[in-house]
Amino acid sequence: GNVIAALADKAQGKKVRIPYRDSVLTKLLKNALSGNSKTAMIAALSPADINYDETLSTLRYADRAKQIKTTAVVNESPTEKLIRELKEENERLKAALASGAGRSDLKLTTTTTSSIP
Repeated sequence: GNVIAALADKAQGKKVRIPYRDSVLTKLLKNALSGNSKTAMIAALSPADINYDETLSTLRYADRAKQIKTTAVVNESPTEKLIRELKEENERLKAALASGAGRSDLKLTTTTTSSIP
């Protein structure tokens, strides 16, 4: 509950400390909850009267979890990114040459890099 609430507050722009280490479960789910991934959560509800309080608690928890925003980004090293971009440019230039485009039709792009590790 505390981690989900903190992540929901963070998604709304508040500066909060997220207490992952307070629970073994949230420590294990750290990457899935706020890391570099897309996560789906399923809330199980019961229509029985006896489970009313538990169902209400689950719905509140699901509402807080719904407010969490994560962004998945491809993990790519700068070297791999440069190689991929150069290969894409090479393929584009080959396609332009194959289609019979003249020199004036080619749009050359330059890629500048900092030091490659």
